[in-house]
Amino acid sequence: MIERGVKMNEQVLLSQIAAISDKYDLLYRKTGGYFNIFEVADIAHDEVVICRVLYELLSPAGSHFQGNAYLKLFFDNVLHIEVSDDELETARVFREYQIDEQRRIDIVIETSKKFIPIEVKIYATDQAKQCYDYYNEAKKRTENPKIYYLTRFGTAPSEESVSSLSEDDIICLSFSDDILDWLDSCLKQSNTIKIAPIREITLQLMGVIRKFTDKMGDEKEMEIKELLLSSSDNMKSAIAISSALNEVREEIMYKLLKTIENKVSLQKLDNQYDFENNGNQKVKTFYNRKYSTYPGISYFYKSKDTINTDKDIWVRVEIEDRIFIGYCCPVNGEATNKTLSSEEIKSLLQIEPCTDNWWAYWEYAPNDDEMQSPNFREHNDSYYQLFDKNYFEKFTSICAEKIKELLK
Repeated sequence: MIERGVKMNEQVLLSQIAAISDKYDLLYRKTGGYFNIFEVADIAHDEVVICRVLYELLSPAGSHFQGNAYLKLFFDNVLHIEVSDDELETARVFREYQIDEQRRIDIVIETSKKFIPIEVKIYATDQAKQCYDYYNEAKKRTENPKIYYLTRFGTAPSEESVSSLSEDDIICLSFSDDILDWLDSCLKQSNTIKIAPIREITLQLMGVIRKFTDKMGDEKEMEIKELLLSSSDNMKSAIAISSALNEVREEIMYKLLKTIENKVSLQKLDNQYDFENNGNQKVKTFYNRKYSTYPGISYFYKSKDTINTDKDIWVRVEIEDRIFIGYCCPVNGEATNKTLSSEEIKSLLQIEPCTDNWWAYWEYAPNDDEMQSPNFREHNDSYYQLFDKNYFEKFTSICAEKIKELLK
């Protein structure tokens, strides 16, 4: 009876949370909360665009004509660096700051005493020695240099990017906390409140960031918190639901890949990159790590002996955050950044190259539309659709047919 009572309370709690979500959904529809120019223009996940907007707000010469007000808040709330008014007057902000080796730092803040490089990553992967090179550039220009690494959740850069740098050389920042807090402080400025274009664009930028960091709006989040705080039974149920959450996420990922494998019905390659290797470890540890475990399925396409290179070619479906399908080129069965040249790819695969590390070509599943591809970390609408049986069947069939098409 106790077990039954707990389950009933969990169902009640889920119903109450669903009611809160429905209420705010209706509110957003009526008040234009879903109308966001970043979403409409399909630039909500574009790192270049997001950097441009951040740069414009940070720059004392920005078109907002608020001088260094927003930059001062950034020093205080995000960088946690004290700057005098005199030093702040010397500040300049750059975007795509070019250094040696044709590298470009996303955002640089420079004062009479400081050189602050900020690398922004929303979904892009690190390049070899990227942070290391930025650090060396900063070292030429300031004492005690640091690299500021801005990601959705404050994750650290890869070992490949930092090379020999220590943890003390890198300051990790997050959109989910640092940038949202800074933008909130910008909104509270009296001039921001008065000037509608600045206020509304800042609010819309915050909406985009909340979406790609999977954060609710303040009012909705507060109401759910109050619901959980209202009784011990609600909190017990919330913890029970939370405990099951990772298992459910792992199960849908495993089920998706297994269904695609069954529908392709061809022999896959048994290697360390397979989602079922070592007791499904790549799926089971996906949500326990900062970086993706890259669960996927590989199918042999062409051997290095037949194409006269040191690489084989596989057709592969893989999950990073989103799921994608394409051709990868392992060297002796290992993932490396030694891809085929563009000319080799065109010649061997008769396809326009889309290279990235060991990938010669890839596209988002199911239809090469980033927004329609399920995101297994951010949990976008396309991800939630996978829990609908009809959509799941359609999605896995499209993926299986794409793999077969590439294998031809």
